[in-house]
This record gives sequence, structure tokens and C-alpha cells, in this order.
Amino acid sequence: MAPAKHRKPRTPLACAPIARRAGGFTVAAAAAAAGIGLTAPAASADSVWDRVAMCESSGNWSINTGNGFYGGLQFYHPTWVGFGGQQYASYAHQASKAQQIAVAQKVLAVQGPGAWPVCSVRAGLTRDNGGASTTAPAPPRETTAPSRSASAQVMAPLVRDGIRGPLTTKAIQRWVGTTQDGIFGPITTRALQTKVGTYPDGIWGPNSQAALQDYLGISRDGSTFMNYRTVLALQKHLNANVIG
Repeated sequence: MAPAKHRKPRTPLACAPIARRAGGFTVAAAAAAAGIGLTAPAASADSVWDRVAMCESSGNWSINTGNGFYGGLQFYHPTWVGFGGQQYASYAHQASKAQQIAVAQKVLAVQGPGAWPVCSVRAGLTRDNGGASTTAPAPPRETTAPSRSASAQVMAPLVRDGIRGPLTTKAIQRWVGTTQDGIFGPITTRALQTKVGTYPDGIWGPNSQAALQDYLGISRDGSTFMNYRTVLALQKHLNANVIG
């Protein structure tokens, strides 16, 4: 699945439909930090995930072609680990279809359908029909200023994995001055938009993405979400200017 995301960019060697991959998300404690449980997926969500899998892997839930992505939904392995997939199996392709969907629902709850940027559109995947609401509680309310305890926290350098997980989000929140809860909500979005010099409407889209890429000194690529290369550059900036 992902770079919104849980997949890292790849060369065009893989043949279709396996070449259509999604993005990646966190490092190992991401799921716990996001407060999302490993509940079983709702049966009603199976059909849309079947469509995503058909697009990603021709519907082969046990596929492992050696390309670094695993299972029917083509999990990037750090994403599988970060969202607790190893509670089921070491690698996604070793887990059952239901278990892969359970982990995918966690990714969907945090990252949205953009974690599968091509196949989510083709399959008609949304947070609602994918069952994200069954695996994640409503995000807590953000506040406009960090608490004293939050600002005093010692933060370890980020792993530069190109995934905007809870740890990277907390570093963003420290940078822009919102509560460090690891949830990229509208207040954090507006604060980051202000930081990078674009209109703070609380919705991250192509204008915000272009402004962030300009701020980080990387080329614009027309993306509408924080893709792999942008998050990689952002993590480098945060390590140097916020954490380091």
C-alpha cells in the first residue's frame, strides 16, 4: 500500500496490475500511538477491499513476488509492522485476508484512501465503506497551544522512512505549536499551512503540498497529499530544526 502513505516509490519494473501501488505510514509503535485497536473487519467492508486487492495484486492475498510489498493489499513491510500486523503474522502475505483487511482499516482510519492512491479510486474506497470507523475512535479535540508537559517531552530523532505517522506528526506539531497528540487534524493542518505560507483553510490539498515542497526546497510534483519524497524531506527538516 502508504508514500500517504504506506508504500515507498518503486521502479516501473513490476508488471500491471501489481505495479499499481499505494503509499506507506509509520514505524513500529505507530498503531499504539494512534490508539487504534486490532479489531476484526466488518463483513460489509470485504467487497470494497476485494476490489482494492484486485487492483493491487489481482486479488491474490498470499502474493509475495519479492518486490518488497506483500499480500493482497501490497503492504510495505514497515507499514505492516507499524500498524501491528505482526500480531497476526511476520509478513502481510502470511496473514489471512481478514487479518490483512483489519490492518488496512487501521491505515485507512489514520491516512485515508490516499494510502492506495490509484486503487482506492478505482475501487471506490472511502473511510466509511472501508470500515475505518469500526477500528478507530473519533480523534480527540486539538487545542491551539501545547501543554507544558508536551513541550518538555524529549523527542528522539525521526526514522526517515517517508511515512507521516504519529511520531512525525508530533514533531510537526512541536514545530508549528499545536498539541503534540500525533493526530494530523484541522488545527495542526492550519498551523502548518500558516508556517509554509499558504492559505490556512484546514484542508491539505495541492496548494498546501506545493507550498510545503517550496518551503523544504524540493521540486513540486503535483501531489495532493504528503507523499513519500515530501515526508522524507520534512523528516530531515524536523530532525535538523525541531528535534536536533
